[in-house]
Amino acid sequence: MKQLIIKIGAKIDDDIKSIYTNPKKTGVGTHTLYLKNASQLYSLLSPKRIELLSFVINKTNKKTISEISKELKRKQEAVSRDAGILSNNNLLKKIKENQKTYLKANYDSLQIKLTN
Repeated sequence: MKQLIIKIGAKIDDDIKSIYTNPKKTGVGTHTLYLKNASQLYSLLSPKRIELLSFVINKTNKKTISEISKELKRKQEAVSRDAGILSNNNLLKKIKENQKTYLKANYDSLQIKLTN
């Protein structure tokens, strides 16, 4: 299971020290994304992008952007734009087959930690 942890306000240096002192503590398949503040989180994960990401994570069969936009009752252009942003930040993968573009989540779960 691949998991992404988003840490807001955390310092990467503290985590690196922790990894070097206790390497067994790190989770296999776990990646961490460090953000400075909640504004960065909101610009990356707006409510509509969270809805899209959740939809893709929870679907077992692959769906095209067109199919997803119909199920989420959103314009295809908006879903495509949000998918591009999520793809650029490695949260989703766009898979092109012929004329169709499918979406696949890069992680099975997403966890957000607020820290000082």
